[in-house]
Parts: sequence; structure tokens; C-alpha cells
Amino acid sequence: MKVHRSEDVLYVLKRTGRVLNPNQRIVVMLYAASEQRPDGSVWIKATELAETAGMSAPVFSRTRKELEALGWLEEVDSVGPVRVFRLTPTIEAEREQPAARLRVISG
Repeated sequence: MKVHRSEDVLYVLKRTGRVLNPNQRIVVMLYAASEQRPDGSVWIKATELAETAGMSAPVFSRTRKELEALGWLEEVDSVGPVRVFRLTPTIEAEREQPAARLRVISG
């Protein structure tokens, strides 16, 4: 998932609102807003992401582990000790499901 417009931001905020804590929501939004490769992976060091989010590196790392356990993030690669993550594709796939429609009853 990549944030391109205000509608994307609103979707992420609504999707995470009652299921994630504030730090988790910030990290999800950060991954959604970061530069991504075609597969959705974010190749930015965790220390840089933590600094951008205003978190200490240990808090960022712990939050990222929580999101991975919850199924919001997945590891897609690693280069030495650096682990590369992306938002789980199912998050965006759920967005593409047709919305429930109201049936108008005329009488």
C-alpha cells in the first residue's frame, strides 16, 4: 500500500483506528508514506524511519515486531543485519473489496 492522496491517508487511519495503538499506527503510516519498490518493500534503515517518526530505535523496533506478529508488516528481504519490510498486501486487497451497498426501497 502506498499513500498517494488524502483518501489514502484517511483509509489507513480508518483501517488502523480501533485495532492498533498510536505507535503502531504511526509506523504503518510511515511505511505507507515511504518510498517503496514495486513489491511494496521499504529500503530505508530502521534508524532513519525511527528518527522520522520521532521514536527511539528500540521503540520503533519493538513496534515493528508487534506489527509483524499482528500481520500488518512482513519481512521481504535482508542485507546482512538489515531487515527489509513491507505492509502486508492483504491490507490493500481488503480495500479493493466492493463496499456494501444500500438498497433503496421505493414505495
